[in-house]
Amino acid sequence: MKYHPAVGGMIIYLIAIITVSLVNGAENPRIIIIGAGAAGIATASRLYQRGLKNITILEASHRIGGRVASTPFAGGVVELGAQWCHGEENNVVYELASVFPDMLERSIVSDGEALVRSNGVRIDDNVTMKFVALADEILTSSERENYTGSLGDFFTTMYWEQLRSDSNYSDINRELAEQFVVFFHNYYRGYSAYDSWFEVAANENDTYEESKGNSTISWNSTKGFSIILDIVSGNYPGTMNTTLTPVPLSQLVTYDKFVSNIHWDGTSNQQVRVTTDDGSQYEADHVIITVPLGVLKENHHTMFTPALPTVHQQAIGGIYFGTVNKIYLLFDKPIPEELPNTVSLLWFESDLEPLRRTKHAWTEAVSTLFRVDHQPNVLAAWLNGVEGRQAELLTDDDVREGMLHLLSIFVGNLNFGKLEDVLRSKWSSNRLFRGSYSSRSITTERLGTGAKYLATPLTDAANKPVVMFAGEATSHKRYSTVHGAIESGFREADRLLSLYQ
Repeated sequence: MKYHPAVGGMIIYLIAIITVSLVNGAENPRIIIIGAGAAGIATASRLYQRGLKNITILEASHRIGGRVASTPFAGGVVELGAQWCHGEENNVVYELASVFPDMLERSIVSDGEALVRSNGVRIDDNVTMKFVALADEILTSSERENYTGSLGDFFTTMYWEQLRSDSNYSDINRELAEQFVVFFHNYYRGYSAYDSWFEVAANENDTYEESKGNSTISWNSTKGFSIILDIVSGNYPGTMNTTLTPVPLSQLVTYDKFVSNIHWDGTSNQQVRVTTDDGSQYEADHVIITVPLGVLKENHHTMFTPALPTVHQQAIGGIYFGTVNKIYLLFDKPIPEELPNTVSLLWFESDLEPLRRTKHAWTEAVSTLFRVDHQPNVLAAWLNGVEGRQAELLTDDDVREGMLHLLSIFVGNLNFGKLEDVLRSKWSSNRLFRGSYSSRSITTERLGTGAKYLATPLTDAANKPVVMFAGEATSHKRYSTVHGAIESGFREADRLLSLYQ
């Protein structure tokens, strides 16, 4: 039996009426949500649309979105943070956005990948496919589940064993194989936001769950990824859940409020008291914290009164939180047609060593150059690791000069024209983030911790949740993603809805 949209709309309408009636017949608890990123907006939207409307969102910056940072550039939009919708199955972002015609599309980076060496020579596409297939085979192999060491040790061991034992790789010489494994480490530490895969456990307790389908789905929208915030909150024109009241975010969000303390137990009136660094104070029955893990790592010792339980402190300390940055380059003419959609950089040691002795040494952090959807004059670079963080401290002029130097090494035969503008992210040096997204490290495994411990609510004497945690780092299976963040917001909203319904 096929599902009919009209029937679905009536069901949603009836559920909304019943839910609002139940909540209106109960208490009207005061709820503070800390952070207006994807998790915070999802939490507030689920609560508001189902009847719990006494909500205050405290946002430390001047905008909503957090690490969803769609930014005007070159007459369009680029993504300084989250960029693609990663997968189609079990992905709430895809489920919410795909109902709108032409909202999502296949990104140009899905095709046209090339490996290019620092002498400007492109590797044969058949060899590139062999490398990519081998890397994927190692990362998804069953042997990884039982390996007790680091991911770096596991990958390199399996990699060299396969190259030695499999005749399919007999046409790959040692130098090229070494160049690829160095590149892939640089690329993969950006993919998972860590400095080194030797810091990451091969066998993770919190096993990341890939959403099946295209992993690089782009946004065909003038607002970019940030459109998902409008869809979640019911403020996008034509949203299917029209029976649910659009969430008046402008009335709920208070900006420039960096939370310095949360007094969650032992207050005179048994309420949670939230203090911001400008001295403002707020009282609530429940507080939901959705700030990035990097903020908790830096501030949790002074942020909570009393101190957080050990289980939370271990989770905050043990879960890894790394940095991935981007640089967007705007030229005065379209990017040369000869440039592949994605260029992966393979260094000769004879080129890399001299680079490390110059002021452009930070460009070693760039693993990949890629074209940008709907931006024909823009080229982007992906920076990883400690060198990528160091680049945040450079001036724009230093970055411009360094990127032009890097292009001269790898694609110097192409004419890009004049570099007109540069836009870049600085996630690590920003006190409101202190990084990009979470992953699971050897420390995470050694402490026996993970997302489910960070997501454990703080309760009062009656075991009622008073402080809760949401955000991608609290997602057991989909950490590091926007869909994981949104799911976590829905999870905590549902926790309160079940309490008051």
